[in-house]
Amino acid sequence: MVKIWMGLLATMAILVGRGETLTCNPWHYNRVANLARGRLAFQSSLYPDPDYGVASKAVDGNCNGDWYGSRSCTHTKQEYEPWWYVDLGDQYAVNTVLVKNRGDCCGERLKGAEIRVGNYRGNHKSNFLCGTISDVRWGSLSTINCYGAKGHYVSIIIPGRSEYLHVCEVEVYGTRAQKR
Repeated sequence: MVKIWMGLLATMAILVGRGETLTCNPWHYNRVANLARGRLAFQSSLYPDPDYGVASKAVDGNCNGDWYGSRSCTHTKQEYEPWWYVDLGDQYAVNTVLVKNRGDCCGERLKGAEIRVGNYRGNHKSNFLCGTISDVRWGSLSTINCYGAKGHYVSIIIPGRSEYLHVCEVEVYGTRAQKR
């Protein structure tokens, strides 16, 4: 219990570094830094047009959730176990990951998507499983607790089925991991 509280307090205490003014969750506004914002992001494929759906759309600060109108979401092709990940630039103890679902259609596609944290970018399934997305309402905002899991990468993968993967924003909150 103490570890959980320490992680939450540490997350709330982040007021320096790459501070953010935009967030999908108003509670985080000007309180903590989104570690994923503006970082390099990658995904398993791109559907259908290079102007739409690139991996960086999930870390651009736009929480709109409209794939068609605002082009604010990522989108892969339909494929077996599609994935997306962000490189945090260093190792962090990740406390919380927020995932904004598409708001204009197809929210059910994210059902069961796994949120993982770790140092493996090639094999996401080797990274720590924080949780899965269960709220698939259009435009939903899922909060996944990672309880201080350490890693350089945060990934989303839809396991065990062929599906499209789209997310409209991913926010990551935590603290820089201690170097040993």
